[in-house]
Amino acid sequence: MAITLSRRDVLVMGLAGAAAGLLAGCSSGAASTGDVAGKTVGAMKDYTAGTQFKATKPLTFTMLFQDNPAYPYKKSWEIFKDIKKMTNVDLDLTIVPYDDYSDKRALLINSGKAPTILAKTYPGEEQQFVGGGAILAVSDYTKYMPNFTKKVKDWNLDADLDTIRQADGKFYVLPGLHETLSPDYTLAFRTDVLDELGIAVPQTWDEVRSALEKIREAHPSSIAPFSDRWLGACVLNVAAATFGTMAGANWGISNGLMFDQDKDEFYYTPTTDQYKQLVTYFAGLVSDGLMDPESFTQTDDQAQANFQTGKTYVISTNAQTLQLYRTAMDQNIGKGKYAIAKIPVPAGPLGKVLAGSRLENGIMLSSSAAKQDDFEALLQYVDWQWYSDKAQEFVKWGPEGKTWEKKDGKYQLIDGYNLKDYGFTTPHGKIDIREDLGFSCGNFTYGGTTAIVQSTMTDEELAWQKVMASYKQIPPAPAVPYTAAERQQATLKQTPIIDATNTATLNFILGKRSLDDWDDYVKELNDKGLKSYVDDANKAYQAAKKKA
Repeated sequence: MAITLSRRDVLVMGLAGAAAGLLAGCSSGAASTGDVAGKTVGAMKDYTAGTQFKATKPLTFTMLFQDNPAYPYKKSWEIFKDIKKMTNVDLDLTIVPYDDYSDKRALLINSGKAPTILAKTYPGEEQQFVGGGAILAVSDYTKYMPNFTKKVKDWNLDADLDTIRQADGKFYVLPGLHETLSPDYTLAFRTDVLDELGIAVPQTWDEVRSALEKIREAHPSSIAPFSDRWLGACVLNVAAATFGTMAGANWGISNGLMFDQDKDEFYYTPTTDQYKQLVTYFAGLVSDGLMDPESFTQTDDQAQANFQTGKTYVISTNAQTLQLYRTAMDQNIGKGKYAIAKIPVPAGPLGKVLAGSRLENGIMLSSSAAKQDDFEALLQYVDWQWYSDKAQEFVKWGPEGKTWEKKDGKYQLIDGYNLKDYGFTTPHGKIDIREDLGFSCGNFTYGGTTAIVQSTMTDEELAWQKVMASYKQIPPAPAVPYTAAERQQATLKQTPIIDATNTATLNFILGKRSLDDWDDYVKELNDKGLKSYVDDANKAYQAAKKKA
């Protein structure tokens, strides 16, 4: 049975959550035994990696489900019927709108009314719930999850998992696991315009600037050659690693802390020369009319409209949005009258480097799960559903032989089906396996083998991935292992510092504040307690090392 969370429900739970949150702050976390004694109802006795999980009796698990407007939830989706047939598990869904998901998930957790399985949780989002004891320390139970543990071992993911461990040495989110790093975001260029002007595809950020200058000269009436979406945060994040920093509010700036491997300590990157160099670069694009200043304030719809109607020539993208751009441009500009492509991430002062994690969004489990008499079966189901190769293949493509087949080692849809957002279609493809059947849905599709992750990529995207695979990868940094009390204090200090950083960054880029004021900006952050904030992070890190 699916439940749609209403605004009234949220308001009621918000009042309860406020009280629960206060109590949660006093807790040191849920007690964990690390075993499933007496909670084996429905569990398989011989469950191993690669085994098809099927509960020994019908079970029902509750799950929080994010409803994406690009492929709205349908109760009739075949994926749920197939899951029940394959696993003997019925999922009782609480449906939450896409835009409200994070807030409503928090309200449900803090009110004590959260479903057992909490989908679409990015590593880091779990931290606010750890101290309250409402979320399971799932690392205590991964020994019952053979597919998960096998992938961690085979793919050498221990260091990646260390980035999400808390002060107690445990992790509270089950992330999606990737065999290899799979970048996606970069810039999309009008390659037909590059060809007309005799411009090679830019390989560095300096070459990006040079290309924009030539496009502006050839098309002086355009808004600007480059008008971006995602409030400019995406391109700042993409560029930041190549400058030796991190940036992009709500993308890469996070807590502002980077880790110096040589010094074995954290530092605040938005005060560094590398960050200033990044900001100076984009401020130059804006001041010289190469980048639309509205890039940092306009809606995505406006940015896309500019690009898709030929008013601009560069925009941030990923593989999926590239296909959506083409669909709109076929109508607005006309097929064959334009060409667009993802360019490799441009090299910066550090060269061709790539930052990122092989962990992606995953799931949390409510701590109440450990009290269920079917707890072991739940762990087995989660392990199979989110971490077995067979299930990851199934949730992405549907049932083999019905919706897809393999030819020459490649996944292909069977006649009558399509997956249009990824550019896959067949003759008579009237049934979209995502929109109509629920496959390739974000609530289930997390990571996997390189073959599975790349199975929905076009030849164009595969070629781009091959280029990106040659980039030097920056190793993941450790997490700041705050205790619950330390995290609360860090958040109080962090909020005004990050807000001031983001405001100053925007004003520097838009030219509302001179870069000559950089030293004053750093002093303002120090006046807000920056040194104490960084010192606290390093104290927490060193304390956790001593306990390890």
